[in-house]
Amino acid sequence: MTRIAFLGMGRMGVPMAGRLVAAGHELTVWSRTRGHAEALANRATVADSPAAAAAKAEIAVTMLADGGALEEVALGRDGLAEGLPSGSLHVDMSTTGPAPARRIAKALEPRDVAFVDAPVAGSTVPAAEGRLAIMIGGETEAVERARPLLGVLGDPDRTFHVGPVGSGQAAKLMVNLVLGGVMTAVAEGFTLGRVLGLDPAVALGVLENASVATQTVRSKRSRLLAGDFDDPGFRLALMHKDLRLALDAARAARSALPSTERVADLFAGAKGQGLADQDYSAVAAYLASMTPMLSQPEGQGPLTPPRGTPAPEAP
Repeated sequence: MTRIAFLGMGRMGVPMAGRLVAAGHELTVWSRTRGHAEALANRATVADSPAAAAAKAEIAVTMLADGGALEEVALGRDGLAEGLPSGSLHVDMSTTGPAPARRIAKALEPRDVAFVDAPVAGSTVPAAEGRLAIMIGGETEAVERARPLLGVLGDPDRTFHVGPVGSGQAAKLMVNLVLGGVMTAVAEGFTLGRVLGLDPAVALGVLENASVATQTVRSKRSRLLAGDFDDPGFRLALMHKDLRLALDAARAARSALPSTERVADLFAGAKGQGLADQDYSAVAAYLASMTPMLSQPEGQGPLTPPRGTPAPEAP
């Protein structure tokens, strides 16, 4: 049994924390919205602040929205850094980009607290089933300390130690850059097939079985057919955030990613049409809204932005 502080009780955090409790670990949880943390109140202690959550922890796990939230929770007033005991370990599983991970690791060093960045690939169902892919950055000793915990949360065959602190974040941005691009390509291919007269189910069948995007089509087929992008596995706004993080990191390295710039613009447009909190595959609804003959698809669900939002101009 390990004493764990788990901070961030969002859609991913709750099932991940639940798995750690089920594995026999002693958890103290904290969330900005206390009601989210209280979802585990019958199985874990609910703390009033990050520092209080960390006070007796051997390992602290954070699963937060972005780098700003991570730095506030870790280094702000009543933050993790104030509560973590000497010799403990902070495992951050958020997607933040490399720079925040390195800043926090450096800030924790004088306190004798080790740091590992371990962002995940996968949505709420893999989180609940312990099948997440995990990309780890950190010193070998700290990573080995984290492995038993990560083994509860992720698939060991898809858990990778990719380098020093910040490397896990670099690998996650690489993965999500490809994921966002593939989803956009699938959405554009699906749109083209329908515009050219293919039955939607037939179009998806071809894409699923004859293209390199097989896994994406298979996982999003029902959403694309129904035009229902609610109850997201991975919110469109978070995909847009990750694409922007990838572009920022590339610019800092004096590299250009022109195709990703356009993909990020499409996700930004979808956010502007009210799709931010829907599944990231709702980029297909945004593309359909640019095509008059698809704006009211016969016999299908609403493959368009929510009512009351203005139609976008064609690019």
